Amino acid sequence: MSGARTSPQDAPLVPAVSTGDPEARCAALRERLSGAADVFLATTPANVRYLTGFDGVFDEEPAHVALIDQGTRRLLTDSRYFEAASTAAHGGDWRVELAQGDVLLHAANVLNAESCESLGFETTLSFDRHAALVKAFAGVCSPAKGWVEDLRAVKDAEEISRIRAAQALTDVAFDHILGFVREGATELEIALELEFFMRREGSEGVAFAPIVASGPNSALPHAIVGPRALAKGDFVVLDFGARLGGYCADMTRTVVIGQAGDEQRSIYDTVRRANEAGAAAVAAGKPGCEIDAAARAVIDDAGFGEFFGHGLGHGVGLEVHEQPGLGARSTAPVPLGSVVTIEPGIYIPGMGGVRIEDLAVVEESGARILTHSTKDLIEL
Repeated sequence: MSGARTSPQDAPLVPAVSTGDPEARCAALRERLSGAADVFLATTPANVRYLTGFDGVFDEEPAHVALIDQGTRRLLTDSRYFEAASTAAHGGDWRVELAQGDVLLHAANVLNAESCESLGFETTLSFDRHAALVKAFAGVCSPAKGWVEDLRAVKDAEEISRIRAAQALTDVAFDHILGFVREGATELEIALELEFFMRREGSEGVAFAPIVASGPNSALPHAIVGPRALAKGDFVVLDFGARLGGYCADMTRTVVIGQAGDEQRSIYDTVRRANEAGAAAVAAGKPGCEIDAAARAVIDDAGFGEFFGHGLGHGVGLEVHEQPGLGARSTAPVPLGSVVTIEPGIYIPGMGGVRIEDLAVVEESGARILTHSTKDLIEL
């Protein structure tokens, strides 16, 4: 390729495609690649899955390299995945090749043999893997940060259908687990039952390790599940999600063991109102920070502002945390067709915390809530 180049990092953002067709996804990626590099190299498993459109092939192992240039699409993989990938690629335009040795170094050798001069790589590569790639590839390696993630932020109809199904299973799991949340039960027992139930009902594992945080642990937004037994008067934060068709769900509900006190009711009501304010503020094209501010104002006005330290939400898809962001520093516009969480919280050290999280599709008319579990305060 000849002529002036721009850095992949600085290449103009191509609007995200809204199609389930991997060919269209690759076409959008090629627009960004044009004039920036000869080949784009993807290694992140979720991005490789998104670009190929292959179901039933990939797990979390970074054992694959997708190479896309203006004329070809190739997947390099090792012997553990070669047969499944070849079957998935049958009849399509992806060429599956068996890597000899390390898949990334194999990719570099292939490109060297083809006299490739420049390569745009994902910046999610580890330092060591990046160093190995730069050493092995004879041409110029340039960062292509967020190229596929930008596309993934907008979900097509099939993706939304899979997320909706995952959330429907998650709602059923919440109804089920309420029968196990009681005084004396441990966080570990409840988390285990959640995982067992979702797997029994068809979930592909879980979207993330469930959070079951009781009493003072509920004041820790990402508490690690432990052996603590639930006690009367505890807040219990339940944050979990199923995974179906490769796509994640994510929801949080907070319940009370026994009868809630006046302060608990006040905190819970404030978080619920913040959740509703955040949902009402969702609009395509609005910066994420403005949506965050709408929910945060409710908590600030109630006097709990210092106890809400995280952002309002994040995108959900093939991964449970992806673009777009809904936080105080999220200045990018939230795109039409994205799927986001709305999860305000109040966390008071030593006392406990409340989080209420819904999953929503960003539509022309605002937020379409996919989470159907009640947000009324549940006392068990």
